[in-house]
Amino acid sequence: MIPGRGRLMGSFADKLVAKTNAEFAKYRGVLENASPLKQRIGEYWAFLNLAERDGSSDFAWSAAFVSYMVHLAGAGAAFPYSSLHAFYIYRTINDYLAKKQDASFCGLRLIKGQVIPGDILGMNRPDLSPMDYDAAAKSANYFSHSDIVVAVDSDGIHTIGGNVGRKPGEIGKKVFKWDGAKLYNTRGASQQVFVVIRNSLP
Repeated sequence: MIPGRGRLMGSFADKLVAKTNAEFAKYRGVLENASPLKQRIGEYWAFLNLAERDGSSDFAWSAAFVSYMVHLAGAGAAFPYSSLHAFYIYRTINDYLAKKQDASFCGLRLIKGQVIPGDILGMNRPDLSPMDYDAAAKSANYFSHSDIVVAVDSDGIHTIGGNVGRKPGEIGKKVFKWDGAKLYNTRGASQQVFVVIRNSLP
């Protein structure tokens, strides 16, 4: 059984999509080193106990963005929040592989047609080679990226993420499409999804 399928409207996944869409709408087009996004990124970092950082700091903040959106949606202690995508990818994959009964987030293998809004997609960075699910299950120490799925339609899988888009970085959107069993970023096919983090929170 795939966790989280058949969940009801008003679920945590819907809240995550709503919070992420609202964050994009509020800060759309603002670069990370400009106000008010610079200060908002400081809030992402403060949530991870890294209050000395903000949008002007020389640190990738995409995992902090995902962590904060999950927090705003009300995940509480159920999610392994981190400044590193690889950490929560590793945790959620291994919780799934171990069939941990109380795990609210599971890192699933990519299956065509089974990505839904509220999922978190883990992928390689565009400047690095594609990552493998089995390798990610064995390591929490590598560079990667993740985005939140906000819609799925005939045009593709629509995501929102942090530290993407125009340089030096902003909150931006992407569209992913299938090429056989591969799910790739339409703005650069070298960026490919290797894990789907699915939640089962009510």
